[in-house]
Amino acid sequence: MPDPSADRPTLSLIVALYFEEECVAEFVRRVRAALDPSGLDYEIVFADDGSHDRTVPLVEALAANDPRIKLLVLSRNYGKEGAVTAAIHHARGDFLLMMDPDLQDPPERIIDFYRSIREWDCDLVWGVRKENAADWRTRVFSRCFWLALNGLTGLAIPHDVAVMRIFNRPFAEEFKRYGERVRFIEGIFMAVGMRQRTLPVEHHARFAGRSKFNFRRRIRLASNAVLAFSDRPLRLSIAIGLLMLGSALSYGLYAFMRQLVWGIGLTGWTSMILFVLFIGGIQVILLGIMGNYVGRIYTETKARPSFSVLKRVNLP
Repeated sequence: MPDPSADRPTLSLIVALYFEEECVAEFVRRVRAALDPSGLDYEIVFADDGSHDRTVPLVEALAANDPRIKLLVLSRNYGKEGAVTAAIHHARGDFLLMMDPDLQDPPERIIDFYRSIREWDCDLVWGVRKENAADWRTRVFSRCFWLALNGLTGLAIPHDVAVMRIFNRPFAEEFKRYGERVRFIEGIFMAVGMRQRTLPVEHHARFAGRSKFNFRRRIRLASNAVLAFSDRPLRLSIAIGLLMLGSALSYGLYAFMRQLVWGIGLTGWTSMILFVLFIGGIQVILLGIMGNYVGRIYTETKARPSFSVLKRVNLP
């Protein structure tokens, strides 16, 4: 029986695409310039997440002349998490390296990541940004996001983590066993565990175009991350309920003593309405938190796939 790993490349690059027609050709050029002289056997596994520009035709043209370039065209937009998952499931390398095609993480560092995971004998090497070329609003949001996420989930994801990271085949196989539909890649990586280290990496401005990871997508990712990896919001809702109950009892005792001792009753239609609206608002927020968890349960029980592939190029 032939060895299934006989034609396996040493390194697979995992690259999610979404409207990247301005970057993809330059990305491939720089990857080739960085890896071809090394003699490293590699492949580039692109997963297109529903682009409607020239991204897919450009990658198909590149793949026609280079069998190392693979392409998965997803049937619709599943989000970056779904595209990355699809690429990991189709990658064949002994080591898998994630990165974006916008060249914010330099392809010239791929060899450093490969050497580091080999020399350190670990399973995952995170890229951690030495400096951030993003605008101040993005940097502030990113820092607040990771601080809040680690506080709510206890995952201890490295601060200023980059998209660029490398992991070995055993880590990839373990990752593929995680079947949740609402996915947060960094959280799953931390849940997999194994031996992890960090490597500083430069962060540059985008080569071209604008980031598609807008504020709305960031908020949705943050929500998915917290709800998928922590039940602390539910426990926090209990604490808020107890605090409200204590406040109501204290206020009731104050009103009773005021009437009993001083003979002064509490009046005021405005204060009563504000109090009712305040309590009602808190209740709606808590119901919304619980509803989100119930919705996640509903999504997971349907067991729908995380991605569907419309077309494969240079892949069986």
